[in-house]
Amino acid sequence: MTPRRRVITAVGAVAIIVAAVLVLRATDDASKKPSSEAVRLTKYTADFVKVSSQPARPSPPSTVWSSDGRVQWTPVDGAAGYEVAGKLVVAPEIAGSGRPEVRAVDAFGQRSSPVRAEERPSDYGWRRTIDGWLDDFDDTFLERRYHLSGRRGCVNPSSGSGGRLVLDMPCGNDTAVLRARTPMQLNESGELGRVAVVTDAAGPRGRLVLDLVPGTPDRLGPIPPPDAIRVVVDDSVAPGTRGAGVLHRFEAVLTDNDVRVMQDGAQIAALPVVPKWREASVLISVTPPASYPGRVEIDAVGFTGGRQPVTDVIETPVVAGTLRVLEPDEEAPSIGIARAPLRAAPSARLRTTVRFGDGGDPNGLVAELGPAKVPLRPEVSGWSTAEDSELTLVGDLPAELLGEAGTHALTPFVLRMPGASQAQVLESYLEIPGQSPAKLENAPAEPPPVLPVMTAEFTAKGPNDVTLVVTLDAAHARSVAPIAGFEVYVDSSLAATVPMPGGVGGRHELLIELKGSHNVEVRLRPEDPGRQTDSVLLELSGS
Repeated sequence: MTPRRRVITAVGAVAIIVAAVLVLRATDDASKKPSSEAVRLTKYTADFVKVSSQPARPSPPSTVWSSDGRVQWTPVDGAAGYEVAGKLVVAPEIAGSGRPEVRAVDAFGQRSSPVRAEERPSDYGWRRTIDGWLDDFDDTFLERRYHLSGRRGCVNPSSGSGGRLVLDMPCGNDTAVLRARTPMQLNESGELGRVAVVTDAAGPRGRLVLDLVPGTPDRLGPIPPPDAIRVVVDDSVAPGTRGAGVLHRFEAVLTDNDVRVMQDGAQIAALPVVPKWREASVLISVTPPASYPGRVEIDAVGFTGGRQPVTDVIETPVVAGTLRVLEPDEEAPSIGIARAPLRAAPSARLRTTVRFGDGGDPNGLVAELGPAKVPLRPEVSGWSTAEDSELTLVGDLPAELLGEAGTHALTPFVLRMPGASQAQVLESYLEIPGQSPAKLENAPAEPPPVLPVMTAEFTAKGPNDVTLVVTLDAAHARSVAPIAGFEVYVDSSLAATVPMPGGVGGRHELLIELKGSHNVEVRLRPEDPGRQTDSVLLELSGS
């Protein structure tokens, strides 16, 4: 080969290598682009669509402060949400401390100028009013102090940082009930007693219920017995700000005349009831927003009364062969429970909670455990047998079911009651003397930001036009994933694009001037290209 041909060959080889490098770089850049660049939309409207005009950017909050583990600020008119240190929320508060900057965000994603928080002293004076039992959840042996009632696998307790009880409820529509094993006792006069709970349970669309009731029921359901005092805090009790995932202190103060409900030291409600008892169990029910994988945190629980010793018990959950309460002579499935927990037990007690149908006699409830039929007695007086009411019952197991001798299993295990009428077994467990070894695991990480829930509807229709209202609601979210905006398609063709760069939500109206019948689709576009696009389909019928 001549020198000239060698040079040509060498140059060709270099060109091939360079081309390969360029192809690799282009491929590499293309693969990175979707995950590294936020989605941005360009405003567009077809000639038959009119979008409300974009206002001036919002004003900043007039005051911002931090105290008691919360950063709070004065609400801003026209704000759809707020940005705090890069985190988006809807309510004018967020869990945190220090001096972060806060910006108001409108429905188009426009930000106000920032305002830095000022720090204020925290209020710990309420702790001095609790002269009885106060729990900061530093001890992770929860079962030694409470019974936790909830669907197994759908109510998962764990220990959060800083000594906090975390209840994860991934099924999306559950309630967890804590019954303190220590009872509440009343004073003779004046302020008879006080219950305090520091929790985020009463946030948007969540619910906190405090039940004070004689006896030791595990749950009361929607119809409490007549002697119970029930305090409910949810969206209907609105005089205080409650952001999603933000802790607040709720107190029920019992007096000679009424029960006063307090939030962070300020009264938000009053109930014209006076306790008829001197001692009661304290039940704390928490419910996260419905249809949303829930998480509730409880930071502290306290109530007045003398410190009393609590009998140590070990709980062993047991599942009946059928969750339907059977009639006395109805055939039972051949399903039982293991007898292992009873072999070394000096005594044992069965506790069960039943939800009634439209009838039945609780006085006739028995548990069939293998060869034994154990009578069950209600844990509260004056119970209701109305439909959907719930009742906890207990029964002491006979000596022949204890000890080393005997079979490995007790079959069948069912509940029976005359006139059962579709009564359901909600939970059952054995109480055996001893100190519970069950210890809480560490809590999972804070849930990631979520997208607003989008709704779209036609609110007004004329002969030649219709008003489309698009609402993006994230009030239930602890933090919001930013959105790029939304698009409107009419008969599969793009009709409007509404940009909301880094938006948190809000309400938008679009006037669509069309005749006849059409298919309309609204697509939510997240700022993160890796998130799935949500959409709402509507039908526009012609006149």
